[in-house]
Amino acid sequence: MAALVEPLGLERDVSRAVELLERLQRSGELPPQKLQALQRVLQSRFCSAIREVYEQLYDTLDITGSAEIRAHATAKATVAAFTASEGHAHPRVVELPKTDEGLGFNIMGGKEQNSPIYISRVIPGGVADRHGGLKRGDQLLSVNGVVSGGLKQVWDPAVAVPG
Repeated sequence: MAALVEPLGLERDVSRAVELLERLQRSGELPPQKLQALQRVLQSRFCSAIREVYEQLYDTLDITGSAEIRAHATAKATVAAFTASEGHAHPRVVELPKTDEGLGFNIMGGKEQNSPIYISRVIPGGVADRHGGLKRGDQLLSVNGVVSGGLKQVWDPAVAVPG
């Protein structure tokens, strides 16, 4: 028997979560201030914007694999989209000197995860932090001219490492 694929229904899920929070508030089992704060976040315009971007990316990204893999890759792309919207809007070349301490950033994604490669962390005080050209959520398009995992977005940076 084939499994049915349910359409993405995050709005319904958020509504259900708010309903459950209201029940918890009435039960008195948990501090009402924290429950109310979480409820406000879930009902905020910001949460709605995140949900809308996630749903749009979920429907448009070319991701094969299980629903879990697709959801995970979409979540990463959503974070990257919001991070990119805060700063640089166009691909750029960032040159970092190669040192014994490394380049000063961590990455996530890649072929194994069926996802573009993103900067997951810029290490405070590291080469990338001192340079200032990279930020969390940037996508690596190429390193030393080698394309990294397929161009999926056009607004993310390229990184060049001399030497």
